[in-house]
Amino acid sequence: MRKFLAVLMVMLVALSIFAEPGVTKDEVKIGSFQALSGAAAIIGQSMTAGMKAYFNYVNDNGGVFGRKINLLVADDQLNPAKTTVEVKRLVENDNVFAIVGGLGTPGCLAVVDYLNNAKVPFVYQGSGASVLAIPPKNYVFTVQPNYTLEGNIMIRHMYTNLKARRIAIVYRNADDGKEEYLAAKAALERFNLKPVAEIAINPSATDFSTEMTKLVAAKPDAIILMAFIQQAPQFIKQAKQYGLSKAKIVGTYSISDASLITLTGKDSEGVQAMAWVNVDFSNPDQDVFKIYGKYNNNQMPNAYAIAGMIAAEIFTEGLKRTGADLTRDKLVKALETLNKWTGVVAHEITYGPYNVSDTSCRMGKQSMYVLEVKDGVFATASDWVSFVQ
Repeated sequence: MRKFLAVLMVMLVALSIFAEPGVTKDEVKIGSFQALSGAAAIIGQSMTAGMKAYFNYVNDNGGVFGRKINLLVADDQLNPAKTTVEVKRLVENDNVFAIVGGLGTPGCLAVVDYLNNAKVPFVYQGSGASVLAIPPKNYVFTVQPNYTLEGNIMIRHMYTNLKARRIAIVYRNADDGKEEYLAAKAALERFNLKPVAEIAINPSATDFSTEMTKLVAAKPDAIILMAFIQQAPQFIKQAKQYGLSKAKIVGTYSISDASLITLTGKDSEGVQAMAWVNVDFSNPDQDVFKIYGKYNNNQMPNAYAIAGMIAAEIFTEGLKRTGADLTRDKLVKALETLNKWTGVVAHEITYGPYNVSDTSCRMGKQSMYVLEVKDGVFATASDWVSFVQ
């Protein structure tokens, strides 16, 4: 009887150690939601490939404290209704430890409060919506620059580096586009300027003839383009057709990918896009490319795959800092210790102790730089530019 009780006690102790959802002595099970099919599949599939490559690299090198990372990816097709269903399934049925790298503003906004209230860490969102970080939420760690920050930096770049004074703002008529528009307009006011044109585009539009007529009349010397990869190539082509080639187009960071050049062709030459990943695509001899290529038939990653690798790298760093006794709350505390942390691909990631009054404690990234298409490839066109309030 005593022997039985002793064995039972050992079993109970072991269960108490690994009672955290998704955690065993050999595994950490996490979830993600991505658009693996549908219009945004090019982004979701690439981001997933990046995450899987980095986690495979970690697992092949012994995991973290002996635990392999098991990534479950749900296809939500960038549909927030599906996102809600899939994320609840991952948390409540699959018992994942955390959600890492969810894609898309609508889906992220649909589940962020659910995850925070359930005390499930949500690390990296493929979204620039500032409401994910401001006000801060204890279990939510953003990484990508939000659109408020980007709009601010875009204007600083246009005014200081491009010497532009006649700036037009073209933006998606949706929450993300409106956020960037308001931030850019406010930044212009700091320079005592107003936009020469303020144009909202339908998020599903494919023809921009009306918008082009307005832009031609406004005679801008620079244009902010807050449109995603589904619309940006057609907009850029039409801008060139309407004779707006002298106006420097500066796009949101979501279009800073080789697919823009493929879809736009020679009309992409000279187009600029914001960027925040610290990767030199002209130099293939980098660890990030070696890691990705090893698990993807020696292919080069695109910008979306790099984003997935960043999500995976930051989460992995959090696991390392947490230690062997892994819990959700300890992961949160560990991530809070990142202070301008730079990894293989992540660059100067900073968090801080949770404080509802500190709007930066969950922002992650607060600087960006500019890329420009030159001779058919994206090349660096500026130094790092920081957000200024």
